[in-house]
Amino acid sequence: MLFVVSSTTAFSMNHRKAFGNDWQEAEQYVEEHRAEWRETFDVFEVDAMVAEAIVFPELIRYSRWQDEIESAAVTALYVNGGKQQANFSIGRFQMKPSFAEELERDWNRSMLVQTYEFVFDTHDTSTARRSRVKRLGTMLGQCRYLAIFIRLQQLRHPELLQCSKQEQVRRLATLYNRSYTASWQEMDSLALEKHFHTDMIKTRRTRLYSYAAIAVEYYMCVAQFSYAKRI
Repeated sequence: MLFVVSSTTAFSMNHRKAFGNDWQEAEQYVEEHRAEWRETFDVFEVDAMVAEAIVFPELIRYSRWQDEIESAAVTALYVNGGKQQANFSIGRFQMKPSFAEELERDWNRSMLVQTYEFVFDTHDTSTARRSRVKRLGTMLGQCRYLAIFIRLQQLRHPELLQCSKQEQVRRLATLYNRSYTASWQEMDSLALEKHFHTDMIKTRRTRLYSYAAIAVEYYMCVAQFSYAKRI
């Protein structure tokens, strides 16, 4: 992979080195599924590279063993009792049922419903919750939720479309990981906070990172590689 030598790139290389094999495995997973994901992102007219970058940190720390346990708990407890009973993050993109609920409600109230001509069942019933868990349990469902998240945030913050792609990634990754409803000003401070880690259990020795910084680094790597392929 070709990198443009600059102070920004030198900084961005640190995360790639720090995560080592976990970064490489996540990168390989994206490469294997990129074409499949892009079909969904294209339907919703979102930039596939931006979408990938937003969730890339989640792919780094994804644990199949832990996910299977949490998915089972969500299926058993959330369907019957709602998010008060179980609200674990599940799937490769580590989405919580409460996150999906929020997206669905905002989608149903948005002008996007008229464009795409579908609505979600947001009733507080086991049937609606079971359908939600099924969507969260598939890669296609998570890609759709991610695309919907991006479109809704573009409506909430129209300034995003005036930003560079790198800045879009920084802000959207912050909203995705730290606060779905953060204001434009709040994003700036939240993006700098270091809460992300890959340890199973956080301890005093756990090394913490900025989720947004990792997402931006990944985007820069992919963008530079894409540029290198064109020249």
